[in-house]
Amino acid sequence: MHKYRIKEKLAAGQPVFGAMVGVPSPNVVEMLGWIGFDWVLIDAEHGSINETEAEGMVRACEVADIAPIVRPPTNRPEVILRFMDRGALGVQVPHVMDAAGAKAVVDAVKYYPLGRRGVGPSRPAFYNIKGSQLEYLETANRETFVCLMIEDVEGVENLKEMVKVDGVDVFFVGTGDLSQSMGFPGRRDVPEVQQMARRAVDTIVRAGRTAGVSCPEQDTPAWLERGVRYFHTSIGSLVRQGGRWYMGLVGASAPK
Repeated sequence: MHKYRIKEKLAAGQPVFGAMVGVPSPNVVEMLGWIGFDWVLIDAEHGSINETEAEGMVRACEVADIAPIVRPPTNRPEVILRFMDRGALGVQVPHVMDAAGAKAVVDAVKYYPLGRRGVGPSRPAFYNIKGSQLEYLETANRETFVCLMIEDVEGVENLKEMVKVDGVDVFFVGTGDLSQSMGFPGRRDVPEVQQMARRAVDTIVRAGRTAGVSCPEQDTPAWLERGVRYFHTSIGSLVRQGGRWYMGLVGASAPK
């Protein structure tokens, strides 16, 4: 399977930066890799991407050396398997609520003895044509990537048990849905939501695990200072910022 550096960088305490893509465009993914992003979030939860379309995006990741992480629509092994077998390095699973849910993700991504993922002649195994299957299974258990999204009050309350689950690389605090779970939909910046997010991040970092968080780009330095190492922006944000910069540069009027 293709070798990426995201796990090495995180193990060394370095931050990694990604961009979320919700449309099935290998070209966009390839450009993100050449720009220098560490990873891409292939969004199959809110985006329009299915596993077949994700496969082409994964190939673009291999060309441009940007780690392909898929956000599946749900925490179900048969759904996760279809993305993993097309070459995704790992998954970023939404709405993980407890330790049992965390272990279910690990089981879906890892092979025995670390998990329960089904074995087959998949893309990352070179279709069982190149190399030995045993070598692939050992490599996959070492290299595949598990990220859990903590984006509900219940998930935050259960974090102390969740961070004890082996095989998880990142616990990602999603402040957008967390704000809704707390009764402040669309208001992730209110003090109550920010306090809950800080509490979650501190629990993760104190346990010696890697934290991620969704935040406006200007807040990244403060979260870095707090110990967060996993961040992503989105294609929409990049287009908005670049478009506004260009429109201002050429003196065009602001959109109505």
